[in-house]
Amino acid sequence: MRLANKIAVVTGGSRGIGRAISLAFARDGADVVVGYRASAEQALDVRAEVQAMGRQALACKVDVSVSDQVQRMVKTTLDAFGRIDILANVAGVTVKSPLEDVSERDWDRVIGVNLKGAFLCSQAVGRVMIKQGGGNIINIGSVSGIAPHPNRGAYGPSKAAVDMLSKVMAVEWAERNVRVNTIHPGATETEMTKSVYPTQELRARREKTIPLNRFGAPEEVAAAAVFLVSDDAAYITGHSLVIDGGFQNSLFQLIG
Repeated sequence: MRLANKIAVVTGGSRGIGRAISLAFARDGADVVVGYRASAEQALDVRAEVQAMGRQALACKVDVSVSDQVQRMVKTTLDAFGRIDILANVAGVTVKSPLEDVSERDWDRVIGVNLKGAFLCSQAVGRVMIKQGGGNIINIGSVSGIAPHPNRGAYGPSKAAVDMLSKVMAVEWAERNVRVNTIHPGATETEMTKSVYPTQELRARREKTIPLNRFGAPEEVAAAAVFLVSDDAAYITGHSLVIDGGFQNSLFQLIG
């Protein structure tokens, strides 16, 4: 097991990609803290699944955009396990709206969770990792942060900024043995994606833009996360890994 005896914190760990990452970390030997904001029942289900694998697990309620709650999550983890070896910043929100209609409230919410949340969690856990001699951080970005995605006026900028945040952390903390990488998923089978593509027609149009002609599975993103936080990726930091079925290279897919 590549993550044996590691302690992992996964924000947004109760659903979608976060759930898949929580379970993948446990399957590879890590004890897991499942961070969640509203879905307590789902978080407890993930905790139970992790424990069924013979690993320890906690479910911790946290709004990642609020510093005091992030600090409490870190303290809870340290009180229980004494260290943090892995952080996966998965918690995220989106608002589907033309740019001219994005409200200040929605902008602040998306930037607050996606960017500020990644910063607060990474800073708080990064301090722990620096003190203990090392660790690994994964930030979940999006293909919407690489190329403009219509009607994602707040989401795309937030994910683009997360990518740069990761690179800054990777460079600053490399000499402290803290590696930081970003995963940019394309369309993935999650509740968020279903809300963005609520009809079969919309889904079919989106799939047509993907050379592999399907949405990704959360487990496929989770497999990459396990690799990046394992010793197999010991010489990888500041990297942006796109997992999108070829979407970023699919210009001619639209006219083929």
